[in-house]
Amino acid sequence: MSMTEARRTEMHIGLRESLGPRVADSLMEHLPPNGWGDVARQSEMVLRFDMVQIQFEMIERRFEEIDRRFDGIDKRLDKIESRMRLMIGTGLTIGLALFGLQVQILLSLP
Repeated sequence: MSMTEARRTEMHIGLRESLGPRVADSLMEHLPPNGWGDVARQSEMVLRFDMVQIQFEMIERRFEEIDRRFDGIDKRLDKIESRMRLMIGTGLTIGLALFGLQVQILLSLP
């Protein structure tokens, strides 16, 4: 049976009549305002904390995996960039060589 405010007041009045106002007030001050259902035991709190800790560890592992994947992507992009630089350099060299060849051909024509 849950503790309602009316039952709580009724209990307080009964305690005042039986034990006196000082003792009754002291006892009532030690009761939680909404009943014992809102009070958590230390073992429950430890269990919840452990569950949250495990979840954070799982999230941390996921982030580590994502970081490894990003590192792999960075390495691949670095390879692509170096290949592109080589291709651009080679293309420019070939283009300049062809341009120089055309100039030589034009200069050698009568």
